[in-house]
Amino acid sequence: MPERSIIIKRESDISNKKKDDMMSGVKWRVSLLFVLITVSIFFSLLASSDRFVEFRGNETYAQTGDGVLREDLIANLTSRLEAGNHETRLNAASELGKFGETAANSLIEKIESDTSSSGKINSYMLLAFLETGDDRAENILFENFEKIQASSEAANEITAEVKAENGISADILRAIEEKDKATRRNLAISLDRDYNDETNTLEAALRAEEQNSSIYDSFALSEFEPDEPGSETEKLIKALRSDSGSIRIAALMALGERREAAAIDSMTPILTRDYSPVQSSAAFALGEIGDERAVEVLVKQMKDGDSDSIRSNAAIALGKIGKETAVPDLIQRLRDNRAVVRSSAALSLGRIGNETAVEPLMEVLKNGKLVEGRARDSVNANEDVRKSAILALGEIGGPGVTEALADILTDKEEKLSVRMAAAAALGNTGDPQAMEVLKNVFDDSSEDLNLRNQAFLALGKTENQEVAELLVAKLGDSEFGASGREALIELGEVAVDPLIENLKTTDRKIRDETALILIEIGDPKAIKPLIEAYQ
Repeated sequence: MPERSIIIKRESDISNKKKDDMMSGVKWRVSLLFVLITVSIFFSLLASSDRFVEFRGNETYAQTGDGVLREDLIANLTSRLEAGNHETRLNAASELGKFGETAANSLIEKIESDTSSSGKINSYMLLAFLETGDDRAENILFENFEKIQASSEAANEITAEVKAENGISADILRAIEEKDKATRRNLAISLDRDYNDETNTLEAALRAEEQNSSIYDSFALSEFEPDEPGSETEKLIKALRSDSGSIRIAALMALGERREAAAIDSMTPILTRDYSPVQSSAAFALGEIGDERAVEVLVKQMKDGDSDSIRSNAAIALGKIGKETAVPDLIQRLRDNRAVVRSSAALSLGRIGNETAVEPLMEVLKNGKLVEGRARDSVNANEDVRKSAILALGEIGGPGVTEALADILTDKEEKLSVRMAAAAALGNTGDPQAMEVLKNVFDDSSEDLNLRNQAFLALGKTENQEVAELLVAKLGDSEFGASGREALIELGEVAVDPLIENLKTTDRKIRDETALILIEIGDPKAIKPLIEAYQ
């Protein structure tokens, strides 16, 4: 073979070997990549399977799986009944049902130990127990419905007493509580400005949602040595003479929270001669105590107080005391030059409920109405003033009130919050005409969703069978279901028959929603229909 041919063949062999080596390398890399992808998919599926078992239950596993892990899953789902949102709790109740008797035993222990943080959470526990189909359901439901009924009756008695005394709705009580929170918040701001870090504990107590008199007590009593003679009340009254304004504020708040009528004579002079934050605290505390002996000094300060805060707090305090002799002075404050005072006076007039206030309150709404962007009285155009006057009229009622409130509810030129207040107030009037107006707003899909929800809730106050059926029909509605649940629970016995009928639905989620509401109402006649629905 010629030398050139040999060289060419060698080069060809070398080239082919390189190609073979390269192909071999590529194949190795492809194979390795394939193995890695396969392993990744395997572990991903395994992890998904674990999550499915942990979070969704798996009925077969519940029957045959390892007992320890099964109990862990039940514990995990039970904790979701306590800590999750509404949807999470409903799903957890449904999944617990798949564990049958094992879950039922755990749930009974939880229900009977009464360790749930609220009755509402206990309702989800009872729903989950129903889902298990356990034979003990009738006894467990009967025992718990007795407790629910007793609790509901006690709450209704308190509500009835309050209404009988003052005719007060939850809406106006909430509005007054918002005023109280604003007062406490302003006191905390004043303390922070005047005392820096020295009063942090007292400031935190003032800002707290739930008031705790023991914190006020301990702060005020820190003024004294442990061997100081006298009872705690006597020492708190003595603390009203402290050189420290923060101690005086703490003592006033403590005495107010205790409803300590023995302190009235020591507190009323403070209202007229101390510095502004302490005077505001005194007005607040006198309202909490509710003793009629304070009316005269409160009326004086409502008229002549040095600050809006003092005048406003005095007005609210007069409403809490509820003495009708204060009504003319409260009506006069509807012309105060500060919106906060007018608003407080209106709420107190609503709380007292004297019909002589109707015309002046209607005048507030009329003079504050914007016409071509202007109102006859700019203070009455204030949002807070209008809402307070509206809620007050809803409490008092009387000729022309429903029409006036309906006009505001349907007036799209009014602010949304003012229209929502009108919806709430119409629900409190109990007037059949108001129900028609509320239904029309609810049915109008062009209206704001929040306003329609408020109208829906207001309908629930009418205690009407037709309304109950409307509310039940909306339980599956993503926009109104939550409002429907709240209103049906509020309706109570009136809603029971439509809810029992609704248990026949083929929609599992609607059935669970319906059952939960029946559990929260606690009417014994729902027990057998509930058991039948879950057999």
